Amino acid sequence: MQHKKPADLFARMLASTSSFPGKIRLADFLGQRISRWNGGKGTFTLPTGETLAIDLSDRIQRLMWGSTYEPHVHQCLRRLLRPGDTFVDVGAHIGFFTLIASALVGSSGKVYAFEADPDLFATLRDNASPYPWVIASPKAVWSNSGPVLFSKSLQSPETGWGKLVAVRKEGQVLQINATSLDVWYESVGSPSIRAMKLDAEGSEPFILEGGKQLIARSRPFLIMEFNDQLLREVKRPREMVVNGLRGQGYEIFAIETGKSRASLDLIGSAEVLCVPRSRMSESKSILDDFAVSI
Repeated sequence: MQHKKPADLFARMLASTSSFPGKIRLADFLGQRISRWNGGKGTFTLPTGETLAIDLSDRIQRLMWGSTYEPHVHQCLRRLLRPGDTFVDVGAHIGFFTLIASALVGSSGKVYAFEADPDLFATLRDNASPYPWVIASPKAVWSNSGPVLFSKSLQSPETGWGKLVAVRKEGQVLQINATSLDVWYESVGSPSIRAMKLDAEGSEPFILEGGKQLIARSRPFLIMEFNDQLLREVKRPREMVVNGLRGQGYEIFAIETGKSRASLDLIGSAEVLCVPRSRMSESKSILDDFAVSI
């Protein structure tokens, strides 16, 4: 008989409970305390029953393990993606949302994942390897293709804060390759893309600039992070990005749970759902339940 590891049992317990005040702190606390078991490794169970490897020494991954990492993004994906869809994950980290999406689109679908940090990409590649319909690329996504400089995350032991030097220079600097969405889109045969997630630490406006043809032709739903501080630093404030997307036929909604319209103006970082006006009815359940127009 195969016995579940303690880390896995706690993860399943957290996954089975609804959100409650303090759940994030509890997940972080439990993850730290049991990180000594199994070499600090844990797992997150996907909707299909497969598991994602988690490093419990990293706070971001502990929140993934405890089912408390951006649950509003998870809910968006669950409601948007269907078997056979194509999904693009820019800033895929270790593959948390990549593999959630892979379970939702199934083997008849396709998931393309980009991760610029070489260390995170190595884990992403390993996590994605059992799923041939997931294609992971060790590249940044930018306004154009070619070599770029990348700054690794300074916030140890917390991964996922690396960014291009063109956004902000900090920490260890590496030269990596970048692609624009339009160049990549043509290279894979211009598939119909249902949804994209962009979480690239201030690169989002430049990613959009390099993906105008993809957006015009495929009209995907866009799940994006708006980090106001970084957007101001690159002289692309949130208002400019929002107005640009509206000019391309999108409506923009905050999807961070628990935010009111009044408080939205005060937060420094939030995830948004960008919905093509022609596809508003397809996202009705999201818009009714936990989206706020901005």
